[in-house]
Amino acid sequence: MKKIAVMILLAMGLNAGQFNWIYTYKEASAKALAENKPMLVYMHRPGCESCDFLEEKVFKDDNLSAYTNEHFVPVLLNVSKSDAPKHLIVKASPVFHFVNAKGEFIEETLYGGKNAKSFLKILQEVEIKFTKGKSTSN
Repeated sequence: MKKIAVMILLAMGLNAGQFNWIYTYKEASAKALAENKPMLVYMHRPGCESCDFLEEKVFKDDNLSAYTNEHFVPVLLNVSKSDAPKHLIVKASPVFHFVNAKGEFIEETLYGGKNAKSFLKILQEVEIKFTKGKSTSN
């Protein structure tokens, strides 16, 4: 029994500080619709130093990743090879779109990065707007 408990704790630890990224817009949109969650669409490009910093430092934050995975459908797309709708495609990176399953903006697009604490605060505000939007549309 102790071995099982240790294995479970190790497995949980391996997932700590990790976003459950989806790598296609189409799949993420279907999941957002099914789970009634907003999408966090993170668009990056290879060689982007700010993107590397976000991925190596900011996205490893346990509080940020846990909140994002619980309240959002996190989508990671390459700006050059994206299946996102045209109104979301940009040349700059990093860029974050906060949209519902239909691709409608919940919050203004965020260009550039933030530290984990600031990013978490933004996500909490977006989630509140999304939730309020659901209650007014019913």
